[in-house]
Amino acid sequence: MPTGSPIILTADRTLTARYDLLFDGMLASSQTTVTPSPILTRLLAPQAPTDDGSARFAPLGLRRIEAALVRDGIPATDVTVVDEGHLAAAVGPATRVVAVSAGEPCGLGMSSTTMTDVLGGSIYPRVMLRRLLRRARALLTARAPEAKLVLGGPGAWQLASHPQARANLGINHVVTGYAEAKAPAVFRSLLAREEVPAVIEGIGPDADAIPPILGATTMGVVEISRGCGLGCSFCTIAREPMQHLPTETILADARTNLRAGLTTIAVLSEDLFRYGGDAGGVEPSALIGLLERLRALEGLGLIQTDHANIMSIARYSDDELSRVRGLLVGDSGCELPWVNVGVETASGELLARAGGGAKMAGAAPGDWGQHCATQVRRLIAAGWLPMVSLMIGLPGESEEHLRATLDWVHDLRRERVTIFPVLHAPVDGARPVTRSDLGHLHWRLIRECYALSFRWVPRMYWDNQCAVGVPLNKRLTLQVLGRAQVLIWRTAMALRQGVARP
Repeated sequence: MPTGSPIILTADRTLTARYDLLFDGMLASSQTTVTPSPILTRLLAPQAPTDDGSARFAPLGLRRIEAALVRDGIPATDVTVVDEGHLAAAVGPATRVVAVSAGEPCGLGMSSTTMTDVLGGSIYPRVMLRRLLRRARALLTARAPEAKLVLGGPGAWQLASHPQARANLGINHVVTGYAEAKAPAVFRSLLAREEVPAVIEGIGPDADAIPPILGATTMGVVEISRGCGLGCSFCTIAREPMQHLPTETILADARTNLRAGLTTIAVLSEDLFRYGGDAGGVEPSALIGLLERLRALEGLGLIQTDHANIMSIARYSDDELSRVRGLLVGDSGCELPWVNVGVETASGELLARAGGGAKMAGAAPGDWGQHCATQVRRLIAAGWLPMVSLMIGLPGESEEHLRATLDWVHDLRRERVTIFPVLHAPVDGARPVTRSDLGHLHWRLIRECYALSFRWVPRMYWDNQCAVGVPLNKRLTLQVLGRAQVLIWRTAMALRQGVARP
């Protein structure tokens, strides 16, 4: 039996795999058990290599906690980051804490509920997390029965108010929210076997005090901003004010990923175009300056990103949108860099009712749909592939709202755009929208959205894979599997619509 590491940080396979692209991680984490497990574990989320048993890649949140513990004086040799396959080698009598990062412990996120309601099955992040928790609990029972199992990460909110669910999973403590400022004290108490609350509200430090990571992140994720603060009722960080990380912290995190052998990174924020801005404003020169510094790093190829808001896109000039795109792409040859744009609904009235007034940034409710279409077309003209998100089942949604959104989608049918509808899943524990709530018009909207996505996602994926050097045989295999999945999706949606209420 190994002696064991006092503190073990780990996550399930979907969060520690070796992904070539940010989109790979999104694709893998959106799969349900309808997809055969070997396809997920061997192709979509292959196991990453390790460094002497330690995880080569880990979720950004775990890397921040690792760095916070070491900076607070806990010896680096007492903190081990491992994937599930190497957990057994790390647990022993000296182990006091196994901390697990989770994205979907209960499968309640909007993307997850949408996937399971359309396709059936269970979402893989939930399935794989529960497998990891069973293995961790069994190892602790056999080798370190007094050690504690702690769960945190972006999905921790799903268990914070459910003690029985925590007990069923063998979880002793849940930590919610950003936690670097509080984690050292909590972990020291656990090491000393002191009493700690079952649910711990995390505290994040000021941006200047966020510790640079010590190891590479899954998908090469590099955080440039955290929080949002726009107040939308459907968002877990709606009241977390946005903070921008210092340039030197961002550059240090990028270098750490490059030293681990990555040649592409993903700069993440709830709104890329707000980087450097104050109180919801924008500062294009700050973002462009940051990207210029990143672009100067030796060995860095494609820079990916994820989210942007309509309000911020509207405040950038056409030249600035093109400039940002060029800096992200660099010399990689990528022709279709994508960015997720949260439109949510074509009805400004409905969005405002859901707390999205700040997100609209002065656009009149009656003008919201046209305003969004204008900004989407500006992104397209600047060389982007917008990935628009829409929300199905917002409180107060009427047939009129649905038809307005359907017309909005239809108006974009000839554009280079993808549109992904998700079912509304409240973060306050209220009942989420499910398949039984959807009528014929809902399914018509969903099918029209996916018709656009089925046209452009395969082209984007191929283009992005070429830009980062994914081998031809893997690209071809994924295209074939993708076509099969499109057929499954089309069939499932047609069947759902066929039996839906009028």
